[in-house]
Amino acid sequence: MTPEEATTLTDDTSQIGLDDGPIGEESPDDNDRNPFSPRSDVSGDPLDLERGLPEDAPIYKGAFRGEDDDYLPLSTVREATAARNVATVASSSVNAASLSVNEVTKRLRAIGFRIRSTGEREQAIRAFKTGWFKLGPSLMDGTVANSILGPKASAAIDLAYERDKDGLSTMSPHFSFVETRCKCGGNFTDCRRIWPTRQSVIAAEALRTAYFPRGLTPVSWCRCTGHNRNVGGASSSRHLKGDALDIPHTVSLRRVKALDIYTGVGINRGDGNVQHVDLRPGSAAAPTVWYYA
Repeated sequence: MTPEEATTLTDDTSQIGLDDGPIGEESPDDNDRNPFSPRSDVSGDPLDLERGLPEDAPIYKGAFRGEDDDYLPLSTVREATAARNVATVASSSVNAASLSVNEVTKRLRAIGFRIRSTGEREQAIRAFKTGWFKLGPSLMDGTVANSILGPKASAAIDLAYERDKDGLSTMSPHFSFVETRCKCGGNFTDCRRIWPTRQSVIAAEALRTAYFPRGLTPVSWCRCTGHNRNVGGASSSRHLKGDALDIPHTVSLRRVKALDIYTGVGINRGDGNVQHVDLRPGSAAAPTVWYYA
């Protein structure tokens, strides 16, 4: 497969043969780990994510040591990453465009999804297609709301799986699907576990680019009804919809408003900084603001 072929895979409109047979057991060790998220120190307009970051933006590689920081030009990292991704597609032991049901299940489980039935597999495919952002060809092609698994989605799942094995993010340039997962620990049988909206992923990338250059670890992203109730969340919490993010409260309201993205902002009363952002209906220029005790 040539690099051109690797970047022009497109979804078809046919449904793969989802079986109704046993799914098998998932591995708690694989599913519950916290993968390393790439860190970067970027410059430029954080809202221009669709066009990409400036070529001279440096990227931070490796764990923070406090000294001898290792910076590389973003163009160098892009070139190396593109070469690795093409090599991954070309050398894969399976054809990503024709992954079997079991191979899809294995890969989705490895990057954090819980799959115990055909229904949960279809749910995971939908959530994957919704959250996938800027790691390859877009999956937002009209089939994102269903579980159709064409060659483009298959290739994306395979790439996310290979990136996870390399210690790289699986959902967007700096976030992995597992980081959005509901923190109920699977205690509620109806929990979908992972369902971030694509807009919340784009917004999180902008927030991280602007104010968390060393990395942003979400405190909370998706919440199922049971877990939301247990932690005292509002009955209409945007965490239930997958477009809310709790963050370390180190950024001021003024700075978050300057992004002109978030329509809901929760403030920690103790230090006056933002600890919650969401994308509820409303105005980013005049977001709904409240205080936590």
